[in-house]
Amino acid sequence: TVLVVDDTLIGRATVSALVRRLGYRCIEASDGAAALQAFRSVRPDIVLMDVVMPGMDGLQVTRELRRLCAGTWLPILLLSARSDDEDMIAGLEAGADDYLTKPIRRAILAAKLSACTRQLALQADMNNYRAEQEAEIEFARAVIDRQVKGKAVADSRVRYSVTPTTQFSGDIVAVSRAPSGPLYALLADATGHGLAAAISVLPVLQVFFGMAAKNLSLGLMAGEINRHLMSSLPVGRFVAASMVRLGDGFGELWVGGTPDILWLDRQGEVMERFASANLPLGIDADDAANVPPRHFRWTPGEQLVLCSDGLLEAQSPGGEAFGSHRFEAVLRDTLPTQRHDAVRTALGMHLDGASAHDDVSLMVITLE
Repeated sequence: TVLVVDDTLIGRATVSALVRRLGYRCIEASDGAAALQAFRSVRPDIVLMDVVMPGMDGLQVTRELRRLCAGTWLPILLLSARSDDEDMIAGLEAGADDYLTKPIRRAILAAKLSACTRQLALQADMNNYRAEQEAEIEFARAVIDRQVKGKAVADSRVRYSVTPTTQFSGDIVAVSRAPSGPLYALLADATGHGLAAAISVLPVLQVFFGMAAKNLSLGLMAGEINRHLMSSLPVGRFVAASMVRLGDGFGELWVGGTPDILWLDRQGEVMERFASANLPLGIDADDAANVPPRHFRWTPGEQLVLCSDGLLEAQSPGGEAFGSHRFEAVLRDTLPTQRHDAVRTALGMHLDGASAHDDVSLMVITLE
């Protein structure tokens, strides 16, 4: 449908007759207000707009149409007896897509309308493609969320969060508990971002929940995850991970490729940094079993803090990284129950409205 807008009866009838002879359905409007009303009620596909009209001229109507159809493309072709460059520029800057000088030649109008029709068809195809992609993304998100949350347990001792840079996160955090009592915690960071990274961590979750239910050691768990990733991920894809297993007064840790796990005393001072002693999972078939997990004994009130490198490397608008020093200062200066939220707040202030360039995950475990 083509909307023809012209305040003169002769001009309107002439253009409308041309449009109909070219095979298009046509509706007419005699001024700017009528054009806006016709747009609201009919939603034409193309608008042919006279520039010089009483009241709202063609440029004003064009601006208003652009506001009304924000987010969708409406081809607007201005018609005018004026052919100066300044007039054409003013029309295009008002939001028109093209500018035709009167008298309108049939062949030129036919070509312009045909071009608009092709572009509208392409836009419709793109919209359909986008809708299909969004449906697939929602399905993928539901599957991944089910994997992450389906077998996870809530535990008051653990606070965690994940902030993705895209619709999907390559970082995951998970908590599980063996029937016999030990608590298991996982923070994993896959290479890359988005859906590919999110898919990369799914085998990690499956093994983590399965082996935690059997109360198996982190060494066995790391070896099994590594075996799964070596067989399922392409070369160049891997998953850095920190894993924790907590029993009654004792702990076990495995760190491969992630930042240090921090062991804090009750005042928030770092008692020990458990640095990565292994490669990330999915790189070397034998590495996960080469270095046994670390063991430690804890007393109630102490905490473990795990994070992804996206937290430490998050840059302010000026290019300054959040960094380990700032991270540990926030932990030290905050009450134990508030440390997770305090770090998130400090990170937000550091970014100052900017987005982190990598997924950001954080986990605080209170030992009690």
